[in-house]
Amino acid sequence: MKINITKETLLEGIQVISAGVSSRTTLPILHNFLMETQGDKIKLVRTDMEMATVHYIQAEVEEEGALTVPTKEFADIIKNLPDGKEINLFTGENNKFHIKSGKSKFWVIGTPKAEYPAIPEIEKTGSVSLSPLELQTMIDKTAFSASTQETRYILNGLLWNNTAEKFEVVATDGGRLAVATHPALPDSGEFKIIVPTKILNEVVRFISLSKPDKETQIHVNVASNQVSFEMKETTFISRLIEGNFPNYNQVIPTKKNMSFDVFTKELLAACRRAALCSGEFGSTVKFHMENNIMTVSSTSQNMEFTDELPIEYTQEAFDCAFNPQYIIDVLKNVGSEKVVFSFVNASQPVLIEPVGKEDLKYVIMPVRI
Repeated sequence: MKINITKETLLEGIQVISAGVSSRTTLPILHNFLMETQGDKIKLVRTDMEMATVHYIQAEVEEEGALTVPTKEFADIIKNLPDGKEINLFTGENNKFHIKSGKSKFWVIGTPKAEYPAIPEIEKTGSVSLSPLELQTMIDKTAFSASTQETRYILNGLLWNNTAEKFEVVATDGGRLAVATHPALPDSGEFKIIVPTKILNEVVRFISLSKPDKETQIHVNVASNQVSFEMKETTFISRLIEGNFPNYNQVIPTKKNMSFDVFTKELLAACRRAALCSGEFGSTVKFHMENNIMTVSSTSQNMEFTDELPIEYTQEAFDCAFNPQYIIDVLKNVGSEKVVFSFVNASQPVLIEPVGKEDLKYVIMPVRI
């Protein structure tokens, strides 16, 4: 293999493939990435056996070939090579991979392509195509509600429910629920899958880096136990989480005995102040609604906090309490000037919806007071 390439192009490729893959592995080969020539491009592949990234970059290919190279060492070398100079890459005897730029020369020991895990082709049984910016928004506004506890593996991902009527992304950790809804996607197959949060965070990071235009589409392909995300020269592949996601529709309140709306920024600031009074066994923020006033309060053994916010509420006095971080996470991600809180009663979950938007719903379980 013999390649000529610019530092900027090579660094961009390494950045794409190296971020999301776990470096914690007992298999030494997984500390490497695969570099393989394909025409006038280089195919870069990185996997940790749970997810994989495949990315193509332009290069001048003088000789075809493939080799796996230690990711960290290679990245550190490329970062420290002179700017503005062409990099020459070529393989030598005993799997030595030579790196040359100007008068600077390195070599690292690689391993043959045959020793690297094969990346499976996705057999497409269902697929959707949509704007990457729309997908990024749906993930950003729900993923924070997914569980991070390894014991709740089924909740370590987001449910993707695609039907002829709509496309939904759903996250829950058992104490809260987030649902983002998109209008029906044309020419798409129906499916219901659980996608690991890990791969979705990586897809969102890549979309942010890529800055796609309005014409760009991201293609999501679903197989029996895998999913892939394709955008231009990059593909992310991941195993799906197998199991039964909770019936989230049963959790969303359909009855609204009382409700009020409140300015998002004002309540967010009050809840952040309330969270400073964290009790020994966890923090609780209390809401008291009466005579067009919401009183926000919290107490701990050594601290106490109260604040008042104007709301439109003239029904009988009403008290409820929540984990403040759950409220904070919704308010800082919802993206609307005002939100509506709707209740059946103080002991049942609250439904929080952005004013003027029908595509987002948040449900939070109350804390007993």
